[in-house]
Amino acid sequence: MRKHSFGFSQSIRLERSVNRLGKFRRDKRGNIGMIFVLMSGALFLFVGGAVDYSRWNAIRADMIESMDAASLAVAQLQTDNETLSAAELESFGDQFFLENFNYEDKMLTGWDVTFAVQSSGNIRTCMSGEIRTYLLRIAHINELDMNKCVEITPEGAGRIELALVLDVTGSMNWNDSGGTHKMTALKDAVDELLDVLYDEGETQSDNVRLGVVPFNQHVNAGGAASWDDTNWGDQNATSFYHGQRFFHVDSLGVIDMNTKVNHYRLFDSDPNRSWEGCVEARPYPLDEMDTVPGVALSSSDITAAMTAPSYADEPDSTVRDAFTNMPSLPNGMSTNLLASADNSRFVPVFLPDEPDCGNSACKYSNSGTTLGYNWAGYWYDDPDDVSGINESSYGNRNYIDDYRYTRYNQGTPFVKYLPIAFFIREALLSSILNPDFTAWLNYYGASDFGTDEFIGRTGYVGWWNSASQTYDYKFDLPKGSSSDGPNPQDCPPAITPLTNNRSIIESAKTALSPNGGTNIPNGAIWGWRVVSPNAPFTEAIGPGEIGVDNTTDGDWQKAVLIMTDGFNDFSDDNTHFGSSPSAYGFEIEERLGDGIDQADDGSNDMEGEADNKLLRICRRIKQDDILVYTIVFDVSVGSNIETIMKSCASEPTSPFFYNAASGADLEEAFGLIASDLVKLHVSQ
Repeated sequence: MRKHSFGFSQSIRLERSVNRLGKFRRDKRGNIGMIFVLMSGALFLFVGGAVDYSRWNAIRADMIESMDAASLAVAQLQTDNETLSAAELESFGDQFFLENFNYEDKMLTGWDVTFAVQSSGNIRTCMSGEIRTYLLRIAHINELDMNKCVEITPEGAGRIELALVLDVTGSMNWNDSGGTHKMTALKDAVDELLDVLYDEGETQSDNVRLGVVPFNQHVNAGGAASWDDTNWGDQNATSFYHGQRFFHVDSLGVIDMNTKVNHYRLFDSDPNRSWEGCVEARPYPLDEMDTVPGVALSSSDITAAMTAPSYADEPDSTVRDAFTNMPSLPNGMSTNLLASADNSRFVPVFLPDEPDCGNSACKYSNSGTTLGYNWAGYWYDDPDDVSGINESSYGNRNYIDDYRYTRYNQGTPFVKYLPIAFFIREALLSSILNPDFTAWLNYYGASDFGTDEFIGRTGYVGWWNSASQTYDYKFDLPKGSSSDGPNPQDCPPAITPLTNNRSIIESAKTALSPNGGTNIPNGAIWGWRVVSPNAPFTEAIGPGEIGVDNTTDGDWQKAVLIMTDGFNDFSDDNTHFGSSPSAYGFEIEERLGDGIDQADDGSNDMEGEADNKLLRICRRIKQDDILVYTIVFDVSVGSNIETIMKSCASEPTSPFFYNAASGADLEEAFGLIASDLVKLHVSQ
């Protein structure tokens, strides 16, 4: 597209005129009259140029306005009557343009306006021509060109890449204030959005790509068809948090804290369970960044991510405070460690088999000696229950019934577990020196063998079998409750990567089901990853790529829509983990930052830090030239989450932010956001 300025030949003529005037400047024999002639000529040229340029600018402004109006009219006519040919549409556009353009008599003969209807439905209108000059003729500049093109995108051809980040937490199973079931309302709202984005009866669009990111406390990334576990998952257990909750027992029964327990191998060890796709969040602050898994960063990248913006860069004080209050790095982390490729990969969630004491698994009326180990009475006592043994607070206690490997009459599993149990006891008594193992026990709260050795049971995964690459004598045993297991019970449906197929999005919508607590930042970061061309999801168009109609990434508007019906919610549990599990682990692990060790109690709790994390993630998304739309549903006006979601949005008002009080409001908000993205608009 040409930029409007004096043409090259016009510039040469102007230069020659100035050069002729320059001859008088070099003649020192001049007098006052000669100086006056010189100044008068230059002044006349300056004033003449200003007058002619002002005329050119006024005509050009009217020309562009008329082109815009004609283009929009052609697009609307094309939408209303799809049988019209390109020639008929162009003829209509010509007439519409002439009706609105007021300066055609000022144009030199030979000017032209053309309308090109592209296969995408876009209308590209170009005008070429010139206007005559008046006063600039003294400089031999007789015309100024008026070349200009505009392009409009009609409804349904928005060239949009949009991630729908949708709250599927347990509260979405309630009714809103108007009595509408919230999940039903959400599905209706998604239908409204699809109706705006797609023409009636249309199942695919070359100009709309949608992805769906259901979230609660977890996000299911690995279940998506495009997930490349070989490159994106931490297959070799090198990430900092991988296997942290467990300890490795080698094939000889020796506890080896230098070998990490690999979650992939744990799933291999359970013949009745497989990974459903939920992943742990990466170590902070990588959990807020769109970086490629398996690729190292520099320490300066980490430092920059943890630097608070200035007022000039970020006028929103709520967002600035979220950066100012960033926590320190988690224990054991450093910028160099975070920058390594090891920590960039994703770890599948494998929840620990929490202790249960049913079937006398913890208390024995018998006593005896096995392999030289005397056993009797309480082997383990729940440290969180002063009365002795009460495993009811443990959410995943029935995954493996403990008695299957702890009870004296269970055969080989008991024989294998017995020396490990005594090693734990001796380590807590300091009778055995294994500083790394003792540190692990202390990290998870164990300090006294009379009570806290109960904790060791959660970390025991069996003995390593190098031949089968599995852990034996625990997870290969018969299972307990079918609802318990290594996958989170609230693991939501898998992410749907970007697709232009409406049917796929409708299937994803149908699969939504309410369950679990609320972790909005974890949903937001995966929404960003879905519309980013960077791995782990690579469906989005990126720099240098060519899309439909020879479009490039600059032709596509990327956007993330985040919808929630409540605040970030992390639940306390009366266990040694301190909380229910989330993508950020348990509260005792402080994965949200050093000192963030309470779920929802105190100034440094997980919920407050999740609020700040969401604000930081939203700012990073917007800095990547991605629009952020946010919706709170059935949330009190003036609440903290409303304030946060306003600051998250590209603007704190509609169409970027909505507080939907009812299901009808939610449906309207989705429709208005879709309309904002794909409405008739001038795109160039």
